[in-house]
Amino acid sequence: MIKDYLLSINQISDRRIWKPVLWSTLLTSLILLLFIFIGFSTGGWIFEYLISYFDFLEEDSWFKILIRIIISVFLFVLGFFFFGSIQAGFLGLFIDDVIDAIKERHYPNLVLKSAPPLITSVIISTRLIFLSLAVNLIAAPLFIIGWFFPPIGFGLQIFINGYLLGKEYQTIVDCRLPNEFT
Repeated sequence: MIKDYLLSINQISDRRIWKPVLWSTLLTSLILLLFIFIGFSTGGWIFEYLISYFDFLEEDSWFKILIRIIISVFLFVLGFFFFGSIQAGFLGLFIDDVIDAIKERHYPNLVLKSAPPLITSVIISTRLIFLSLAVNLIAAPLFIIGWFFPPIGFGLQIFINGYLLGKEYQTIVDCRLPNEFT
């Protein structure tokens, strides 16, 4: 395992590795900004709904701003928790360049299967995102408890999400490996 880490550190400057990472980070950041925008807009809609029932609430009051901020922060935190999963899903769409770069540098004699069609990559990435969302929602109470014991919560979150990403990336790589390796 240490050998594999050293191989990956030696190849970290390869442009074919960084390009997919940067694209997935950009797309994930756009999704996170969309979450914040939706949260701020939703806060306004909720306030408009509430104001129709309560005459004492003013249109431009501090309460409206507070509701928008609370909903925006909630959606930002939700997006923050799932940033890694969403980024991994986007990275799954671009991972073929990474696999080819690793193969050329470290396994030149290995003959890989051709890259799966885009629709297959989208299905695998979408499955990763939904599986990650489900597991993280189930584990969310443990994560929240872990906030009060930072090493435990942080370690738990890394372990669970690392396992999920490892299993999904294994699925993606298995699509490319010859049958004698799978």
